[in-house]
Amino acid sequence: MTPEEKEGQRFINKMVSNARAIISNQVALPLGVYKMNQIISWLEPYKKTDDVDVSIFRDYDLNVDDLPVGTERLQWNIEKLIEFEKEFDETNRIFKADILRKCRELIDTYASDNSKESEE
Repeated sequence: MTPEEKEGQRFINKMVSNARAIISNQVALPLGVYKMNQIISWLEPYKKTDDVDVSIFRDYDLNVDDLPVGTERLQWNIEKLIEFEKEFDETNRIFKADILRKCRELIDTYASDNSKESEE
């Protein structure tokens, strides 16, 4: 495997790991999607995500673009943050099922055979 292929595979592994974190609620949906979009952009030069349409992550991100994510939330007025939570809840209601399905598809498509989860 060339160094370029190794780097692309490293990003694929990060994407699979993040997909697992989103499904298992180890990371909140807004932050998980934010991370997923970063990883997808890192993968762009390697054309590694051509097999799976990952546009749902960008679509979600466009709908929460103005809302604080991660530790940025700590700097916001709590009352304003509570208002934002209502917007997050609505956006999550619309997108969550499709994002979870896409995360499962990413895991099924890109996880190495020795790290694939068993179907239960």
